[in-house]
Amino acid sequence: MNYCVTVNGTLAGFESPSGVEMLDQDGSYEGYGICDETTGSAYWDYNYNDSGNWDTPVKVTSNTTEVKIERSTSDGAWLLTQTISKVSGASPAAKIVMALKNTSGESKVVVLVRFAGFLPDEAASSDNYSENYDGSEDSAWGYIPNFASYSTSSTPYGLMLQNVGAPAPASTLAISYGYGYNSELGPNPCNPRDVDTGGNAITLGTVINGGGAGAYLYLLALNKNQTSTATVRYFSF
Repeated sequence: MNYCVTVNGTLAGFESPSGVEMLDQDGSYEGYGICDETTGSAYWDYNYNDSGNWDTPVKVTSNTTEVKIERSTSDGAWLLTQTISKVSGASPAAKIVMALKNTSGESKVVVLVRFAGFLPDEAASSDNYSENYDGSEDSAWGYIPNFASYSTSSTPYGLMLQNVGAPAPASTLAISYGYGYNSELGPNPCNPRDVDTGGNAITLGTVINGGGAGAYLYLLALNKNQTSTATVRYFSF
């Protein structure tokens, strides 16, 4: 397994097993989003673009297997601290711990979303990258199936984004779930079930032989200066 972390704390590629790229087919679409439900402010960075209302990220620590990056919203309302680490073993994974702190000075309800433009092994073609997408209570994923009923030269691999445990403290979590949908762009964090960041309408659910993506969403309630920590991981299947 090999992956690349950008200075902003997004993934610029994910290769597992060796020689099978899961995200970067002419660019990697991956990242995070926040919606301040109290003010209606949306913040995101999905690699292909961002919302433009973030401060410069700060690298706190790094070594050969882990990097820690802090990033504040430019209005001072939120601080996102990400620790991205390599999990070795028979089923290697990239673990992402997202600690979101309410720095606004008042209690808030917030959406935290992790977006993944899954594109295992070049997907169906270099022209449209069509494949299959879906989600569950704990995960979202994209894949090329064995014995695909549509024409593809890609090998049957998939990439999963999976929630790990419950956000802490437990009192901050209102709801969480994963989903697939029919757009290659990331969801608008303040309307994540209905539109992407390009303003295009999206439909949640199973996508077969089409363009799509996946996301994992948390709805959190945070007191002022409170932090909620959510953990996800990426692995191939």
